[in-house]
Amino acid sequence: MSVMNDLDLKLNELENQINQAKETVQSLLNLLSSNSDEDPSDMKQSNHDPVEDKVTVRKILAKKSAEGYTNQVKELLHKFGAEKLSDVDPKDYEDLYYSVEGLGQ
Repeated sequence: MSVMNDLDLKLNELENQINQAKETVQSLLNLLSSNSDEDPSDMKQSNHDPVEDKVTVRKILAKKSAEGYTNQVKELLHKFGAEKLSDVDPKDYEDLYYSVEGLGQ
């Protein structure tokens, strides 16, 4: 009897997960359809938080340095006129991020 109870519990749990997945998909569809009504030029103007961007860039710099690309990381910082990340102009964080991301590829 306990095997049947376990099976029933598992089936109920699976049904709940499927319902949650359906709700998530529906929410995403609603979000996508509401975004398609917006002006595409508004999407280009993203509001980046320089502090968050700096944290993100710092993470990828540390990751690439740990992977053995320390010299290339330093060269990229110099390319942006800096010895360290805090010397980089916040408007250059995005370009620096993508430059570092390309290391080793």
